[in-house]
Amino acid sequence: LGLMIGAAIGYVMGIFAVAGIPDGMEPGKAGVLAAEIVTDSSAYLLLDLLGDMFIRGLKLIIVPLVTTSIVLSIVNIGAQKGFGRLGGKTLLYYLSTSLISILIGLTLVNIFAPGSGAGGKGILEGRDLSAFASDQATVQSKAGGKTAGDFLNVFREMVPPNVVKAAAEGQLLGLIIVSLLVGYFLSRINTDLQTVIVRLVEGIYQVTLKITHLVLRLAPIGVVGLLAATISQQYAKLAPDQRFDQFITGIATFAGIAFAALMIHLFMVLPLILLLLAKVNPVRHYRAMAPALMTAFSTASSSATLPVTMECVEKRAGVSNKTAGFVLPLGATVNMDGTALYECVAAIFICQAFGVELTMAQQFMIVITALLTSVGVAGVPAASLVAIIVILNAVQNQLAAPAPMLVAGLGLLFVFDRPLDMCRTAVNIFSDSCGAVLIARSEGEANVLTGEAPA
Repeated sequence: LGLMIGAAIGYVMGIFAVAGIPDGMEPGKAGVLAAEIVTDSSAYLLLDLLGDMFIRGLKLIIVPLVTTSIVLSIVNIGAQKGFGRLGGKTLLYYLSTSLISILIGLTLVNIFAPGSGAGGKGILEGRDLSAFASDQATVQSKAGGKTAGDFLNVFREMVPPNVVKAAAEGQLLGLIIVSLLVGYFLSRINTDLQTVIVRLVEGIYQVTLKITHLVLRLAPIGVVGLLAATISQQYAKLAPDQRFDQFITGIATFAGIAFAALMIHLFMVLPLILLLLAKVNPVRHYRAMAPALMTAFSTASSSATLPVTMECVEKRAGVSNKTAGFVLPLGATVNMDGTALYECVAAIFICQAFGVELTMAQQFMIVITALLTSVGVAGVPAASLVAIIVILNAVQNQLAAPAPMLVAGLGLLFVFDRPLDMCRTAVNIFSDSCGAVLIARSEGEANVLTGEAPA
């Protein structure tokens, strides 16, 4: 209901903003002015405040929820000597599903070639790209000259020099590793100290759950604010802007292919994993994960959705805290199926738009780079767009001169980036939840998706 009300409010606000544009104004300037009219309105400011407060509430509980749930789960796992086995299964699942998602996107974008126009000519060949200059500059400034090697910094973040600073900055990967170590060695302390520390951590975890429930009670209001603010701004910016008319078919086809690939992964690949490997009913899991999917779609943030994901997986899907507390925080940080798929499709689309024919070796490089950047993308602002710049620069270095500057086509992605971002975030968190169910079943948990309380 919150999604529908928010979308309706945002649509109406966008219409009013577009109606306020003077006739005859240049389309590009009209889009900017309409967006300003929306963002300056008191209604937008109020809705944006409601949405921002909801996201802040979710982020507030991420650090205590992640650290305490991991410590408690590893204490239990460590006592049973299953830590290495669980970690191996988790990483194998994440790498496998990310690779499958990339290959789905690669196949569709090669079959339909959305960047190629009539006669096989790229839709950007010979076109004036000055309209994209501001969008391109914005993204490149966020990229900060990063290369594929910079994404290997994800391994450095695994060992934070200051755990308090890591918590303050929300560096989840470092906190996860520290929590794993604390839980593992805490399970090796066979004294009264272990009991005291575990009871303290469990107390913090229970308090955090109470706060989580409070935030989730306000979720519908927060979703209304988030969606209304997003849709009103996007509609106002794009509705009067006609600069894409001459090649809108190619851009719309790209968005359709990216969306179709995401839906294939969401509604075909992941359910098959649940059905064939986990041997559970996928429909039950969709029902269990519905709140998390809607929250992910609204916030477009895997990390912000993490508390809701954990709540759904444990309380609605019946996965034990021991498994969910280990698998889900790690997945929200390093498992980005939807993001990896989108990076691959977007990079090849831009190459097609410039008429650049990629060899099998170059496409393989894109696949590997997309897989690498999707793992290391967690701590990077404007994550997917920055990763796409890294991929395009890697391709650019292999092209013979003279060659078009591929990053100049980034502006094309802004047309549908926000709705596709919402979709790929939903795919990301659903993949995490499927991993938790699969691993729980492989560990012998019998109450998963049975409607009974977890063991």
